[in-house]
Amino acid sequence: MKVDNSALTGESEPLLRVPECTSIENPLITKNLAFFGTLCKEGAGKGIVIRVADNTVMGNIANMAVSEEKEESPLSKEMFRFVKIVTAISISLATIFVAIAFIEFDYKLVDGVVLGIGILCANVPEGIVCFVTMALSITARKLSEKYVVVKDLESIETLGATSCICSDKTGTLT
Repeated sequence: MKVDNSALTGESEPLLRVPECTSIENPLITKNLAFFGTLCKEGAGKGIVIRVADNTVMGNIANMAVSEEKEESPLSKEMFRFVKIVTAISISLATIFVAIAFIEFDYKLVDGVVLGIGILCANVPEGIVCFVTMALSITARKLSEKYVVVKDLESIETLGATSCICSDKTGTLT
């Protein structure tokens, strides 16, 4: 019996299946198993269900995909580092200027707080979000001209920071 397991295995040609087990360790390469959704292209065959739900190969793959921790992209790490640096500088400057205002110019408490808030707000780079979004959008447009489809803009920067790219037979990057 020839069956088509292409949805799971990535094979483009039908594979021959036999009643005898050829690999106990790896269900993906044994010749006596067919997976859910497998089509019988030639011959005839009977099957029995041996595993269901999370105990199946597809269930294991789904659990691995869900349980995998999402790592921050290099762009997220750099942006977080930049925000911490700007915050430290802003708080330091605000503290220094408020202290000088109280000591040298005899500011009232309310005036000193207003001065500190003003200095903190002045140090916030308001255009950084727009700049990063525009840069990533331009890169996404250039990639789309080369028929590369990107799900989210952050992955563009991660793709640019890679040194080795692995793909399957269909060219899908994971």
